Amino acid sequence: MVRVEGRTILVRVSYRLFGGVVPRLPFLKAHRRIYRQSGISLFHDAYISLALLASTLVFVISCALSALLHRILLSLPLTRYILAVLSSSWTLGCATLTILLVYPMYRGGQRGKEVDANLVYTIGYMGVLAAGGIPVERIFERVAEVEHRRPIRELATRFIANIRLLGLDVLSSLRDLSLRSPSATLSKILLEAVNTVETSGDLRDLFLFEVGRLLEVKRDQLKRTLGTLNYLGEIYITAIVVSPILFILMLTMLSILGGSALGLPPVVQMNLLVFVVIPVMAAAFLIILDVILPEEG
Repeated sequence: MVRVEGRTILVRVSYRLFGGVVPRLPFLKAHRRIYRQSGISLFHDAYISLALLASTLVFVISCALSALLHRILLSLPLTRYILAVLSSSWTLGCATLTILLVYPMYRGGQRGKEVDANLVYTIGYMGVLAAGGIPVERIFERVAEVEHRRPIRELATRFIANIRLLGLDVLSSLRDLSLRSPSATLSKILLEAVNTVETSGDLRDLFLFEVGRLLEVKRDQLKRTLGTLNYLGEIYITAIVVSPILFILMLTMLSILGGSALGLPPVVQMNLLVFVVIPVMAAAFLIILDVILPEEG
C-alpha cells in the first residue's frame, strides 16, 4: 500500500511539473502507438512526465555526486571542472530518459513474442466457443477467465471493460484491441473478426481457418528450429566435447616435455580451460538456446 501511494505521489508531482510540456514533444505520436501495445497501466502522458522527472532527478543527483568526486579526487581548473560535472550528469540524465522511453518498446516486443507463441491455442479455444453459437462478448469473457498468459488475458479483459464500462459496441472494442495488441498476427485476426461480424456474424469459420494457418506456421517454425538445433548440436560436440579433450591431451604432452605456451605453464592453461573456457562456452550455448527456442506457457 505504501509503495502504491508513493508511486501515485510521484506520478502526480511529475504530471504537475511536466504535464504541459509533454503534448508539445515531437516524438509523442509515434511513441504513443508503441506505448499502447506495451500494456503499462499508466496513461501515456503521465508516463512521459514520470520519465522526465526521473531523468531530471538523476541529472541533479549526479551533478552533486560528480561535483563532490571531482573536488575530492581531481584538481581541475574551474572551467574544466564545470564542464566535467555537467557532461557526466547530462549523459546519465539522457541515458535514464532513453531507457525509460525504450522500455515500452522492449516490453511490447516481449508481450508480442508471448502472444505469438501461444496464439494458436487461444484462437482454437475461441473457435470451439464460436462453433457452439456463443456470442463474441461471452467468448472474450471465457478467454479472460481461463487464459493464464497475461498479455492475452489483459486484452480479453480490456474488451469486456470497453463494452461494459465505456459503452463501446463490439466492433469498436475489437478495433481498439487491434491497436493495443502487441502481436501483428493477433491484430490482423481482430480486424478480420471486425469484417466478419459486419458481414455474416459467424466467427466459427474465421477462427478455424486461422487455427489451421497458425498450425502450419508453427509446423514450419518447428522444422526450422529443429534444423538449427541439429547444427548447434554438431557445433556443441565439436567445441565443448572434442576440442577440450584434444587441448587437454596437447597440454599434458607439453607438460611432460617440459615446454610452455603463451608464457603460462601447461597446468595453469589446463585449469583455465577446464574452469573458465568450458563453462563460459557452455553458458553461451545456453543463452543461444534460450533465444532460439520458442517460449510456450
